[in-house]
Amino acid sequence: MNSHDPHHLTQPPAERHAPVPGWLLGLGVILAFWAGGYLFFYSGGFRGDVFDPGQITWGPISTGPVAPPDPKVIGKRLYTANCAQCHQASGLGQAGVYPPLAGSEWVIGSKNRLISILHKGIAGPINVKGALYNNNMPAWGDGAPVPLKDEQIAAILTYIRSEWGNTADAITTEQVAAKRKEIASRTSPWSEKELLALPSDLPPAPAATAK
Repeated sequence: MNSHDPHHLTQPPAERHAPVPGWLLGLGVILAFWAGGYLFFYSGGFRGDVFDPGQITWGPISTGPVAPPDPKVIGKRLYTANCAQCHQASGLGQAGVYPPLAGSEWVIGSKNRLISILHKGIAGPINVKGALYNNNMPAWGDGAPVPLKDEQIAAILTYIRSEWGNTADAITTEQVAAKRKEIASRTSPWSEKELLALPSDLPPAPAATAK
C-alpha cells in the first residue's frame, strides 16, 4: 500500500505493562513478614482477657525462672478498667459525688471493712475525710454482674492502699477469699453504720494443719 495513500492508517504502538521491579516485590514480602510478626508478639492474640495474669502468655516462652506478676501492676490495670470512672485515675474522686481514695480512712484503715466494701458495695450516706457523700457503690464480689476473682480484688485493694501517697500494707488473696466465704449469705450492700460495727481487724488466719 502506498504510504501516501490518504486511507492508510498508522496503528498505534501496542501498550505494554512494565514488570514490577524485583526489589519492590522483595520489600513487600519483608513488610508482610514484619507486620505478621508484630501482631503475633504484641496483639495478645486479640483476646479480651489479655490483662488477666492467669491466661496463657502470647509470644516466645521464656525458659528461665518466671517472676510472679506484681499485684500493684495488675491492680492498676483493674482499677483503671473498673474504678477510675468514678474515683478518677488520681484517686481524688469527684467532689460531692464520689469520695476520694487518696488519704481515705476507709482505704488505709481497716482491712476488714475495706474488703467487705468491695465484696458487697455500699448504699446511703458515708463520711470520708470529713465530707459527706450519698451515692451507691456497686458490689464487685458475689452478686455483681461480673464478679471479680479474689486475686483481682486483692490486687485492686493493694494498689489503692499504696498509691497517691497512701502507704498501707498489702491485702492478700487469702484474706479476700476468707471474707467472701464469711459474708456469702449477705445479699444487700453495706451502710456506714454496719461497716463501723464490723471489727476493725480481720479474724486470725486458721492455723496450718500439721502433716
